[in-house]
Amino acid sequence: MSKFSIEIGVSLDSLESVSKKAEELHFDGIFYGDSLSSYQLECWTAIAIISSYTKVIRVGPAVTFPLIRHPSILARTAATIDQFSNGRLEFRVGLGGKTMKSDSKKYGFDFTTYENRVKILDESLQVMKSLWTNKETSFNGEYFNLSGASQEIIPVQKNGPPITISGKSDSVIELLERHGDVWESGGKKDDDYKSLIQKVDEVCTKGNKHKIEKSIELFVIIDKNAGESSSGLDGFDGWNFFRGSPDFVCENIQKMSDVGFDRFTVYFVNKDGDPFKQSESNLIEQMELFKDQVIPNLKS
Repeated sequence: MSKFSIEIGVSLDSLESVSKKAEELHFDGIFYGDSLSSYQLECWTAIAIISSYTKVIRVGPAVTFPLIRHPSILARTAATIDQFSNGRLEFRVGLGGKTMKSDSKKYGFDFTTYENRVKILDESLQVMKSLWTNKETSFNGEYFNLSGASQEIIPVQKNGPPITISGKSDSVIELLERHGDVWESGGKKDDDYKSLIQKVDEVCTKGNKHKIEKSIELFVIIDKNAGESSSGLDGFDGWNFFRGSPDFVCENIQKMSDVGFDRFTVYFVNKDGDPFKQSESNLIEQMELFKDQVIPNLKS
């Protein structure tokens, strides 16, 4: 059965009501955006707050970036939240794109080459997984070095929280063999998802790993009064953006399901005003429409 999670970036005064509504509507997960330059709260602090408002829904970052966080600190933060949430954390990571490049320039981080960012992500995951599972970690890498680092905070989930790796390049997909439990293709459109999914399966099979879950990020506006699709929206060209009636949204998600995706991370775009700044009332309305008029009409 497909899993549906929501991606949010609401302000502090809306966080409790949105989190509780997502759990009430039985979404599988609620993931908070990670950005330095937006109106959003600090991602990992927000995740901890969300976990305090909820009991069963999975929690985690939309995508977090080891590029700007040392893996020793990130491992401890994640383990703490996994304890506090009683084993509900999803650890979702990626390399960072244009937004991270802009943030890095503004806030003084080194946005290194793509190849180096892949190496940083690989080393970070090695360090974090070791800190989650071994009593002591020593690591001698190109970017990180640990000597006799002890395990102090242990995640509730055996071997640590499940890891989602986001990205479509060959070098990122190769990381799934060693580190990934879920692959997410991200929110940008691709011309051939079937081939991408086949590549993911081949990489995992090569590493004697069972086929992993495949996730995709979607940007959605449901207009209950629309006949079919509505007009596009500035800023979403080239993205998995669906705007239209519940039937139209359902039809497009069904296509994604048929090609092989079994997890969907949905960002409900604000209909009025700034599309990149979610409002509580619109978000809750969209969540309710999605659960009532989209999910029930999808074929398993």
